Amino acid sequence: MMNNRLQSKFFTTPAVRLAKVLLGCTLVRETPSGRLAGTIVETEAYTEDDPAAHSFGGRRTKRNAMMFAPGGYAYVYVSYGIHHCLNIVSGKEGQGDAVLIRAITPTEGIAQMRESRGGKKDALLADGPGKLCQALAISLAENGINMADAAAPLYVLPRGGNPAAITATPRVGISKARSKPWRFLLG
Repeated sequence: MMNNRLQSKFFTTPAVRLAKVLLGCTLVRETPSGRLAGTIVETEAYTEDDPAAHSFGGRRTKRNAMMFAPGGYAYVYVSYGIHHCLNIVSGKEGQGDAVLIRAITPTEGIAQMRESRGGKKDALLADGPGKLCQALAISLAENGINMADAAAPLYVLPRGGNPAAITATPRVGISKARSKPWRFLLG
């Protein structure tokens, strides 16, 4: 386990800002078969006052309860009854904000990721939120992990230096508030 994982204070940043500062950081998943990791290259921000957020208007359900945890907790949900999606909660406890990790560029455990993804080409291993979770063996079992905890099997390492240019675009795969430029891409 790495000692330099990002700590809770880092994740108290508002969601839109956190979505940007996570770009270039390394997402790590420790598994019994080895360490899987990749550079975060695409994120999307969601806030409680955003009609596209699961927490819109302060709505709390069993499914979205982790969105109201303190910043740094994993919020994993199932999309379309098929794909797991990983979000990192942002802000203060009770706030209902999170950042969807949309894509990574794999850097460690690539052979294991290929196996998990059915032999897909490296460029297609984790280039979408469902693909990312499949490649990193992330399921509902990881929902509620405190990613700043020293023993957590899912965590984020800081980036080395400033990232390349960050591009902001409208979010994708949603039906409400699509025009908000809260999807961020590295490079």
